[in-house]
Amino acid sequence: MNPLKFWTGILPGLCLALLAQAQTPVVNLPQPDSAGWIRLFRGTNTSDFYAYTAGGPPSKNQIAFPGTPFFIQSGDTIRTTGSPNGQLIFRQPFSHYLATVEMMWPNSLGNTGMMTKIQVDDTGQGGGLPRAVECQGDPNQGMGQIWALGSIGGQSGGTWITVHAKSITHPQNSSQTARQADSTAPEIDYGGVGAPSNNLIVGYPGWMQPRPAALTSTPRGWVTFLVESHGRDTTRHFINGQKVMQYTNPRIAPKANANQVIKYLTEGMLSLQSEGTVIWYRNFKIKLLPQDPLYAALYGSVHLKNRIQPKASSVKPLMTLNVIGGRMVLVSKEGIPFSLMGKTLPSL
Repeated sequence: MNPLKFWTGILPGLCLALLAQAQTPVVNLPQPDSAGWIRLFRGTNTSDFYAYTAGGPPSKNQIAFPGTPFFIQSGDTIRTTGSPNGQLIFRQPFSHYLATVEMMWPNSLGNTGMMTKIQVDDTGQGGGLPRAVECQGDPNQGMGQIWALGSIGGQSGGTWITVHAKSITHPQNSSQTARQADSTAPEIDYGGVGAPSNNLIVGYPGWMQPRPAALTSTPRGWVTFLVESHGRDTTRHFINGQKVMQYTNPRIAPKANANQVIKYLTEGMLSLQSEGTVIWYRNFKIKLLPQDPLYAALYGSVHLKNRIQPKASSVKPLMTLNVIGGRMVLVSKEGIPFSLMGKTLPSL
């Protein structure tokens, strides 16, 4: 048999089969709505979350929710008092997704954010800051910008990303430098060291930007944050639909060598932040992409096929994937079973 024709015939079915081998969710996630969104907080599923306010690994420093500093305001709206600093972590890791939440400042504007790619078994940076990449929420800094968090110097390395960015004077410390995302600038590796230096990347609009009208309206309105994550590939941050940040290759590496990768941040937990300001969060939800290991289990095989079906081709598949005797077997159009290596099997 021609090897090229063999693999041309089986690859579409094989890819579907591999994607269909879904992971089992850690939490009991509901089925997506008609638009594909899954509500992460539904007003009653408090055990799917825990608070983290320490400096050790989040997985070993869990605080029950609700409880200081995170409470239920009403329905699916979560309120943080802002003290102590910390995170409200959702227990399920994700890798490929769109995640969104609406935020509102009922009193003064101040610090908040949504953490992504949280490594719950790694030691954090301290003060309730886990090893993660933050989608900044503070309008007084710049919503959607990045802090590469959990960078603890030489201890197991720091958090790095790759981004097109230019050098700027650090907005919070004139004796230091930071970077600002700029699609026309060279691609650089940045991060690897703890705050306040070498882990701030200001967004495309600049420091303290964007400034949605909801921040100054009376009463103050809601601002929508959205993170689009493709594992260790491209991640984008949007504020009210405006792209503020894009980066790739989140990873842990020594502070002296960004390319000596200890691990890639392919997946991780999500969290909502408490950091000195009263914040309300609502409509915290996620839409998984087909590459996420949970996609097939939550969206179903029919939805899976519809989302990744290859373009129509005049070449008819030479093989189909079948389950025979409890085993996955490739069967030719003539009815001959094969192993995945293309070897003929005895008749079953």
